[in-house]
Amino acid sequence: MRALFVCISLGIAGCVWAQKKDTPYFKVGDIRYSEKSKHPNHTSLDVYMPRKGSNSPVIVWVHGGVWSFGDKSDVESKPDFFTSNGYVFVSVNHRLSPEARFPEHARDVADAVAWVTRNIVHYSGDPSRIFLIGYASGAHLATFVTINDYLLKEAGVPVKSILGVVLLDGTGLDIPVIMADAGNKARDWCISTFGSTEQDWIDASPVSYIRSGISAPPFLILYSGVKSPVEKEALSLSRKLSDAGLRNKIINYTKKSTLSLNKELGREGDVVGQDVLAFLYECLRN
Repeated sequence: MRALFVCISLGIAGCVWAQKKDTPYFKVGDIRYSEKSKHPNHTSLDVYMPRKGSNSPVIVWVHGGVWSFGDKSDVESKPDFFTSNGYVFVSVNHRLSPEARFPEHARDVADAVAWVTRNIVHYSGDPSRIFLIGYASGAHLATFVTINDYLLKEAGVPVKSILGVVLLDGTGLDIPVIMADAGNKARDWCISTFGSTEQDWIDASPVSYIRSGISAPPFLILYSGVKSPVEKEALSLSRKLSDAGLRNKIINYTKKSTLSLNKELGREGDVVGQDVLAFLYECLRN
């Protein structure tokens, strides 16, 4: 696919690439949302705009990769699926461990959301109707910035702009729980990201900040498999949200794996995509 060489300046420069007319979106890629990283790609995002419509609700996608790898390009069919259903789809990168230490990853997600609130109107989006969707470690980051909202406030983002949060096989939601059963590799990833003490893990766990009276959007918590490693964390998060009077819904897909839950989202006939759309629609109605 050849580049059109069209560069635009809408807050932060990006490039529009030539696209097949059968896609339901226009893509503006590699937009720098922050200067906090010496690696420009680590603090950049891609915007997929529906070909039709304006003032559309916005999905901010946070990739997985145990805080150490992954990329905003790992979106499979999600841009087609969400833009064809009337959403602007924004896929964001963040700084990676071990170079980055928590909460730098979460701070980047908050900065990306701040960029969206300031600029998405130029890309057919409505900055007052934003959803966060995160996969695996990306689910941890999406949860952390909405439950413990100091990073959003630091970035100048009103929490009420986020209408809902969707988590796909979230990990790191309750870090002491996963560290109790973690293998050597998983422990190494967590230690290089959060630190080596139990207090470090507690401080980085979104569940540590759930309490009655906080302002938080509704959550859709999705997880795969039977007695899977992510089940304990999903149930813990849902229970603590419910105890605090915060809206949430939890769904288990027994026939899915963590890979298929992510990769098949948005494919034709995939039930997960339909469940996500139903949740988003409910949030928009309320």
